[in-house]
Amino acid sequence: MTSPQFLESLSNIPQIDYMHSRRQINPSFFLKRIKWLIKQIPGLMRFCLNTNFVHITGTSGKGTVGAILQSILACAGYKVGFYNSPHVVEVYERMKTAEKISSKPLKIQTLFIPALTFDSLTQFLKPYLEKTILTSPYGLPSYFEIVLTIALLYFQQEKCNYVILEAGCGGRYDATNIIPQNRLAIITSIGYDHEHLIGPKLSDIAYEKAGLIKKGSKVLVGPKIKGKILQVIKKEAKKKNAKLISITKNEIKKFENLEINKIIAIKTAEILKIPPNAIQNGIRKYTPLPGRLEIIKKSPLIIFDGAHNPDKIKYLLSQLNNNPAIEQLSNRTLIFASVDTKNWRAMLKLLIPYFDKIYLTRHNILHRKSADLKKMYNYTVQQCKFLGQVKIFIDPSDALSLAMSEAGKNDLIIATGSLYLIGSLKKNKL
Repeated sequence: MTSPQFLESLSNIPQIDYMHSRRQINPSFFLKRIKWLIKQIPGLMRFCLNTNFVHITGTSGKGTVGAILQSILACAGYKVGFYNSPHVVEVYERMKTAEKISSKPLKIQTLFIPALTFDSLTQFLKPYLEKTILTSPYGLPSYFEIVLTIALLYFQQEKCNYVILEAGCGGRYDATNIIPQNRLAIITSIGYDHEHLIGPKLSDIAYEKAGLIKKGSKVLVGPKIKGKILQVIKKEAKKKNAKLISITKNEIKKFENLEINKIIAIKTAEILKIPPNAIQNGIRKYTPLPGRLEIIKKSPLIIFDGAHNPDKIKYLLSQLNNNPAIEQLSNRTLIFASVDTKNWRAMLKLLIPYFDKIYLTRHNILHRKSADLKKMYNYTVQQCKFLGQVKIFIDPSDALSLAMSEAGKNDLIIATGSLYLIGSLKKNKL
C-alpha cells in the first residue's frame, strides 16, 4: 500500500468529519484536534509561530492568487512553500516549494513534494497518529488535517522563508487556521459555496472567512467585496485590531488589462514590500495550477476547468466569451459533474446556453458523493428546456471518449463542475 493509499484508508477508522459533522458539534473541536497533534511533534508549533504565513481564503480565486504569489516571492529570492487543496490527480500536488535557482537568466524551480519525501514524513507521523487514537480527547485527525500536517513538516524541513496556506473550507474553524499568526490574510471573494456548512447567507460565509484575521495583523480584501459583506469583515478586523486593506478603483484602473486574481497577488506583494521587478518577473514566470482553464488538446480544443460553484463558473464563461478564437469554434460540448453538496442547478443554468451538447457524469472519488445523475438530467432537459443533446454517463471516461469521437477539428469540449471530475479524466490517457 502506498502512503497516499494508507492515508485515504484511515477514513475507515471512526472519526468526526468536518464536512459532515460541523453542524452537529462545536466547530472549534476541529481546530483543537489538529492543534493537539501538532503540539505532540517536537518543533512544529514553533515553526508555525516563527514562519511568515500568508493565509488565503475566498469563494473563488484563492488557489490562483496563491500560485501567482508563490512565483513572485520566489523571484524576490525567498524559498516559498504553498499548500492548496484539493489535488487533481495526486496528493503530492497539494504541497510544493519554489525558489530562484539563478539570476541571469532568471530561473525559478517549482517542485511538488517528492514521493519519497512524502513516504518518509508519513512514516514519521504514524506513531503520533496512533497516539491520537489512544490519548487525544479528539481522536484521530481527518485526512485533510493529516495531509496539512505533512505539508507543514515538509516546509519546515525545506526551511521555507514564506508559507502560503489556502483554506480548505471557510476559515474560522478550518484546519489551516491552526497557525498562531500570519503576515497577511487575504479574502479574495465572497459567494455561495459550502452553504450547508458555513452559510446559508453571504454574511454568514463572510463571517467564517473573516476568521482568518489575526490580532494586530493585516487583511486584504478583493475588490468585489462590498456593502454589507465588507462590513462583516471590517467588524472582525476592528475586533482583532487588524488593518483592513482594500484595492482602490485607481489600482484596478491601473491594472485594467490584468484579471482580478493577478491584481490581488500584485497588491499582496506590494504590502509585503516586494520589489517591482520581482513582481513583474513573478507574474511572467507563474505556472497555472492543474485544472484551471487547462488546455489538454488544441484540435479539437479540449479544456479542463475545476470550477465548482456559480462564481467560478461565471469566471470560466467570462474567459471563454472574451477569447475571440474560442468564440469562432463550431460545436460545443460540455462534460459536467458535481459533488452532491454543491449548487449544481445554478452552475448548469449558467452553462446550458453556451453549449450544443451536454454530457452529465460523475467523478470517481470514493469519499465524496456525486450529484444525482437523474436529477441533473431532468433539470437540464425540463427546467431549462434544453433542446440539444443531453446524455448521462456513469463513467466520465466514456463521456470524454464520445465527445472526442464526435468532435471536429474546430470544435470545443469543456469538462467542468468539479476538480474531482478533472482528476478522474486526467488519470485516463487521452
